Amino acid sequence: MSKNLISLKVKCPNCKRSLMDYTQYLNGKPSIKVHIKLGNSKGVINLCSTYGCYEKLSNIELTEGEIARLFCPHCKNEMTGTTVCDDCDAAIIDLNLDKGGKVHVCSRIGCRKHFVSFEDIYDTLSNFYGTYNYGARDVDF
Repeated sequence: MSKNLISLKVKCPNCKRSLMDYTQYLNGKPSIKVHIKLGNSKGVINLCSTYGCYEKLSNIELTEGEIARLFCPHCKNEMTGTTVCDDCDAAIIDLNLDKGGKVHVCSRIGCRKHFVSFEDIYDTLSNFYGTYNYGARDVDF
């Protein structure tokens, strides 16, 4: 993976607590730790926080094509979304970005559909660029 890719910090859309795991790194960055339910199996999954990276570690077997349900490890509430994947018709799960906006990921194991959205693009990008010192010479805010 390229060094220029950004690790996104996310939090629970319900309780607003961080989902970042600073004890389990993937692609050289802290991972996103959530509880997972696949059929009758329950466990923990760590997702790569680098946008565009699909690495993951889980303590349960992940079967391609199954639909995952994700839960916050803090408040135990399920994380859901309001849209459906246009690649595979599974539910999209929303995670809040620490600096504003959302990361949307497909709930189907193996589907690579994901995207980021912002409600207030100016404030969110200003915070994002300031936090990551990204494109400071290219952006005029």
